[in-house]
Amino acid sequence: MSTFKLTKLAATLPRSSHSISVIQGKAYIYGGEINPREPVDGAVHLIDLSTGAYQKLAAFGQIPEPRVGHVAGVIDGRIYIFGGRGGPAMTPLEEAGSIHVYDPTTSSWTTVKATSKEFPCARSYHCATASGKQFIIHAGCGDASTGRLNDTWSFDITTLEWSRLPDAPGDPRGGSSITVLGDTLWRFGGFNGKTEVGGSIENIDYLAPTSEWKSIVFGDTAGLGRESSVLLDTSDSYPGARSVAALQAIKGRLIIIGGEGKPSTTGGHDSAGNFWDDIWSFDPIEERWSKLAPKEQMEARGWFASDVTNDGEIIIWGGINSTNERLGDGWIGRL
Repeated sequence: MSTFKLTKLAATLPRSSHSISVIQGKAYIYGGEINPREPVDGAVHLIDLSTGAYQKLAAFGQIPEPRVGHVAGVIDGRIYIFGGRGGPAMTPLEEAGSIHVYDPTTSSWTTVKATSKEFPCARSYHCATASGKQFIIHAGCGDASTGRLNDTWSFDITTLEWSRLPDAPGDPRGGSSITVLGDTLWRFGGFNGKTEVGGSIENIDYLAPTSEWKSIVFGDTAGLGRESSVLLDTSDSYPGARSVAALQAIKGRLIIIGGEGKPSTTGGHDSAGNFWDDIWSFDPIEERWSKLAPKEQMEARGWFASDVTNDGEIIIWGGINSTNERLGDGWIGRL
């Protein structure tokens, strides 16, 4: 049986709906909120993962507008940011497919405009992952005209072109999670506007031009809704339906951490839903789930950020707890 160890970092930086990007033993935190629907700042914050030391970095260049609910990915030592919401109306930021690139060696920002005619629409609370030269984004919440989405796009950092991949199966959703293991893109969870989504994990060979999504079903797709009387829909065999969780690939396994198992009654950030504190491992060869039980317990949460180090450690930061408090703690998870 696999074991999972959690180690708490010394630094604190409260926020949710932010991003965290790990480069050479250092974590870069950007964006997010402390007060509901109000971007906390546009700064980049540095955490040294070996010491826990914290530093707020000065930034230069084409600094992006402050935002929440964006995504980030690391390619060739640079951080790629797409989407999110902000501005006076706190709506998805319309940037015509542009990517914001942060270079930690110079602490500078550059806005990269897409060269392709087609690009993903403005959105927030989508998900993303990076693999090779590709920055892949999926689903999320568009504006009033598009609603929730289920599309998948890949941005090539060499050609600066967006390419649309096949749409994922199931309901359009926000708060889903994706990661790449080998040549396979995996997706789990989300919120479809009525219920949390679960009961299956989907995958696609994203490099194959004619590939289609496949679903591995293990339970009910529809999870809890706002009016459900149950606090959390638990199982000892597989993870319950959830959104705004972590999905990361390490050591040939897919790891799911936390997330929202029941949406807030208002459907907004002014109140908290019910959150998971569990950790699950999925073996993609045997198509089998295993529940992990670390000795150190991390508070139940959703709306947090996560990334993976070169050594296969999962870094978790911040989020929201069941009292709607913005958490400021950071953790290292090792399988």
